Amino acid sequence: MKNFKIKLILLVSLVFFTACSSVQTTPKYEKKEKVIWRKMEGSVIVLPLEAGDIIIKEKTANPIGMFGHVAVMKDDRTVVDYPKFGNKSYTIDISYWLEKGRDILVLRYKDMDEEFKKRLVRNMEKYFGKNYKITTDRENIEGFYCSQYVWYIYYMTAKEMGYDLDLDSDGGSFVMPYDFINSPYLEIID
Repeated sequence: MKNFKIKLILLVSLVFFTACSSVQTTPKYEKKEKVIWRKMEGSVIVLPLEAGDIIIKEKTANPIGMFGHVAVMKDDRTVVDYPKFGNKSYTIDISYWLEKGRDILVLRYKDMDEEFKKRLVRNMEKYFGKNYKITTDRENIEGFYCSQYVWYIYYMTAKEMGYDLDLDSDGGSFVMPYDFINSPYLEIID
């Protein structure tokens, strides 16, 4: 019980300090100028999605969505998601995952080829099913939060192929959903 209370205090502190912080972090990469969010009027997306596409949901005013949310496409219809505390990862059809009125941004890895895609999907499956867990150690695989999972599967796939890949644009302690937007390795799909 004591361990749970300590974790709860740390979590509340983390949310408070990150939400109330006015400290400007220095991005590792140049900020993208043209970021156009796709309006969601319903649960239909008219984009040709592919395995590996990263979908970011815009930030919301409620505490759970104040950092935005991110998931990754396993194929052209299936989303792999780490939703929130108390849940494990799950897969869901994109039409059920989208929310009316919550805009999205679709990002695609610029150097995606068939070999990378095949390994990425294999890593999605390998690290799937863990509990939701927030940690400052990006390489801790005991559990994942949404953006850490997306970052990690890309990181490990590149590592398997013999190179380094860090999609986090600001290099902070946490990989946040919006950190993917300014990555020079990702392009916005209109």
